[in-house]
Amino acid sequence: MKELSYLVIGAGGTGGSIAAFLGRAGKDVILIARGAHGNAIRENGIRMICPSGIWNTRVKAVEEDAYEGKADVIFVCVKGYSLESTYACIRRAAHEHTVVIPILNIYGTGERMAKELPGIRVLNGCIYIAAAMEGPGVIRMSGDIFRIVYGSLDDSVSDPVLLQVKKDLAESGITPIYTEQVSRDTFQKYAFVSPMAAAGAYYDAAAGDMKREGCVRELFIACVREIDALAQAMGIPFPVDIVEEDLKIMDGLADDCTASMQKDMKKGGASEADGLLREVVRMGERFGVPTPNYRMVVDKVCGGMDGAC
Repeated sequence: MKELSYLVIGAGGTGGSIAAFLGRAGKDVILIARGAHGNAIRENGIRMICPSGIWNTRVKAVEEDAYEGKADVIFVCVKGYSLESTYACIRRAAHEHTVVIPILNIYGTGERMAKELPGIRVLNGCIYIAAAMEGPGVIRMSGDIFRIVYGSLDDSVSDPVLLQVKKDLAESGITPIYTEQVSRDTFQKYAFVSPMAAAGAYYDAAAGDMKREGCVRELFIACVREIDALAQAMGIPFPVDIVEEDLKIMDGLADDCTASMQKDMKKGGASEADGLLREVVRMGERFGVPTPNYRMVVDKVCGGMDGAC
């Protein structure tokens, strides 16, 4: 198979890290990056500050309107509230065999995108990484975990292009999981990031507080258990003890690590609170699963189901 061309939309901690690792491995990748961050990447490349070391790599970065090519694989790495703004670029960049892999925190993003992008093959996906933009052109990873989970909406796992993606990611130092149960596996990721966002926002706490015994950890675990009950009701039970698994992931994060939703709320701008907090309550209503802890968080953090987060 020919070398795949990659387009990464979104240059924050997630997208910037994907582009940097692919670029360092010599893969054909272009990053959509705006503003001062984009200018710094164009001038100096991306500087990655990782637990294993600090390194720089050159990555081609362009403004969204300046991208004129076609990509075999498009990683979409924006916040949920910015998703619609990517559709025009995806339509321009896609050819008849392009695959689009959304890497967002909100569960079910692939299905929603597929409805808006008819004729373009959209997968589902998620990422395990603790990374954030520290300054223009600089991204800091707060842990060693870096894996991308992706799969087709029809659950097939034999697509040659997606097998090549798996190979390319592995060669780039990213752990690839090409799954035949992507709905379950992306919901499993949601079962970590949503409770972390909930407990962190409710108590203004960080990962270190969730590692230690106390009220923050108890709320985190209670929220994980509510999503575990949802997974059972939805017919996609997790293959692991999800509380134990999530606590292991938490132990791998730096003590000062917080969910991106929490960071956005502190800045006073748009956040993913609706998709990470209220959506759990809505799913609970649909599937008949009580979610008292999420309701408590929504009432405080969002001012209720109809408040302004």
